[in-house]
Amino acid sequence: MRKEIVIDLIEKMPGVSYNEIVRETRLSNGVISHYLIKLMESGEVEKEGIKRGKYFLKNIPKKDRKMITLLRNNTNNDIFKLLIKNFNNNTISTQNEISKRVNKSASTISVSLKDLQRNNIIERVIMNKSSKISSDIGFKILNGKLSTNNLVKYNL
Repeated sequence: MRKEIVIDLIEKMPGVSYNEIVRETRLSNGVISHYLIKLMESGEVEKEGIKRGKYFLKNIPKKDRKMITLLRNNTNNDIFKLLIKNFNNNTISTQNEISKRVNKSASTISVSLKDLQRNNIIERVIMNKSSKISSDIGFKILNGKLSTNNLVKYNL
């Protein structure tokens, strides 16, 4: 019964952290720890990361796990969803526009954009070819259709 609760949560929310499992299931630390160890030993669940590990069912491809982990962060997720809308409307957003729409500081947006770019989720685009000042740099989703499918598929 409890094992199914833990496994169902990991299935619904791939990339869920230990603390989120405790919060969502309202089971004690000992119970969660016991079942996670059993599920990992049986190979049903895999843990990604050492310090702040994220839990995945074994059937989630390794290449999708990094994207899922990044998009479990609220700021990254908000930026990603904004850029998906822009992809569908065929528009490109600058860092300042993203900062205003997501309602986060420019430095926070900068860190998130670099993370997303480093992991090939988004790309930088020079909007005005005549000058390369920072206000002429925009961002867009790298693979819009695949990204949209993953958003729905993994409940992000």
